[in-house]
Amino acid sequence: MDRRTVVAFVGDNARASERVTRAVDAAWTGPDGPAVGAFVPDDLDGERDGGDPLNGTCGVVVTAAAAADDAVTERLAALPSNVPVIALVEDATTETIRPLLAAGVDDVIAVDDWTESPDESDAVQPLADRLAELFEPDRVQMGSDDVGRLSEVLLDAGTTLMSTRTDEVGTKIEWTMENVGEHAELDRIVCYREDDGQFVPAYSWCPDGFDPVPRRFDDFPDPEQLSTFGNVARGAAPPGGLDDGSADAPAAGPPATVHVPLVVDWELSGIVAFESDDHRTWTDEEVDLYRTLGDLVAHTIARNDRRAALRRQAEQLEQFSAVVSHDLRNPLNVLSGYLSLSEDELMPSRYEAMSGAVDRMETLIDDLLMLARRGEAIGETESVPIETVAEDAWGSVRSPHANLTIADEVGRVEADPGRLRQALENLFRNAIDHGGRDVAIEVGPLTTEDGRRGMYVADDGPGIPVELADSVFDSGVSSADSSGIGLAIVDRIVEAHEWEIEARNDDGAVFELTFGASAKRVASA
Repeated sequence: MDRRTVVAFVGDNARASERVTRAVDAAWTGPDGPAVGAFVPDDLDGERDGGDPLNGTCGVVVTAAAAADDAVTERLAALPSNVPVIALVEDATTETIRPLLAAGVDDVIAVDDWTESPDESDAVQPLADRLAELFEPDRVQMGSDDVGRLSEVLLDAGTTLMSTRTDEVGTKIEWTMENVGEHAELDRIVCYREDDGQFVPAYSWCPDGFDPVPRRFDDFPDPEQLSTFGNVARGAAPPGGLDDGSADAPAAGPPATVHVPLVVDWELSGIVAFESDDHRTWTDEEVDLYRTLGDLVAHTIARNDRRAALRRQAEQLEQFSAVVSHDLRNPLNVLSGYLSLSEDELMPSRYEAMSGAVDRMETLIDDLLMLARRGEAIGETESVPIETVAEDAWGSVRSPHANLTIADEVGRVEADPGRLRQALENLFRNAIDHGGRDVAIEVGPLTTEDGRRGMYVADDGPGIPVELADSVFDSGVSSADSSGIGLAIVDRIVEAHEWEIEARNDDGAVFELTFGASAKRVASA
């Protein structure tokens, strides 16, 4: 970390250099004042080897003649905005001052006579006053090497935070804060999260330990800037005097801070505060890196919040499953029992209609439970004959006028027998719902061009509407008067087996299942 403890003088005039040295001594008495580094314009030639001679300075004093040199002008333009430049001008006219200000000079001091003795207070004092007012010796600022190292730390942090498990989020965020804080020589980092109008400390780091407290939004510097997702950087005020440990020593002022917003879905969800007790100023590159850390933290927190929301949703779905299983099945069982007792008292057509409605209710409950209990799509698999499973599935489908044909060579497949049966039941019901109660359905084998085995379920109904071709497997999508979740369940079962399924039209709807492939669904009309 650079400490700006040098006042640079740039010029060929030796008497001017002496005057600057006298002015520095007058502005800062004692051994702790800044040193003076003297450079001629050739020292600042960009073609020369070595780093920037002005790097590490707390300010620059330049003669008007030197400022006219192209190499000097280029170096002055490259200085950080918080490094002031004072020009010494013999002939202070509008024509001489205007190009200096255009070159980035912050102030101009007129010098009447260089031959005047440089130790005379009348000649030195104006420059000493301006130095004391504009320059900040012992100011801490991040150098280019520090920025590079911090960039590498944040690159590693990004990899770490992106792969963080839910139970590691707090630990990994604070570990990242510690790495950044140590490399940037900070004193504290606090991540505040918005909670009902308050900003509550969620994660923090401090080498000596501390206990941050909640803050109101208006307590942060420049809340208006933060509310529009802007960064807010505040440098520390220079020391008011020497801290000699006496009771009269000046109290420490507020720390130097950078506050960056945590933005999630275009809303301010929190603020990260970076603090230093040093007499510190912040470069744009440093603030940008802190914003990068804030964005990483915001993304990590948002992802963790989404995971927590999904867990809560899963728990609610499990509770829903229990309600469906108990509170709906019990009265349905009672209804089914009374219906069986009344079979002899009812006309066959009425009994079949009522019995079909009960069966439909049972099917809907099974479908809802299947969607609610995520992660339970299949159980143990075994080699099962497709023909037998298809016949069992057909026996569960009440449609006496429909017809099912199963090819002899349909073969066997490694599958969960119960889930495969459910998938075929849903495909058969889908054919009946869309093709009518007298639809003809066929189950047969297929072989893909690359030699993979599979099976198809085809019907002679109207086929898949063109407008539903890309969404036929989505939950709730149906062109018939049905729940629209049957094919969504088929898709889940196929995906759980790591098969492929494709829906297309060929004189009716055709569903092709390819075995032993990565889960994928394709729909085409």
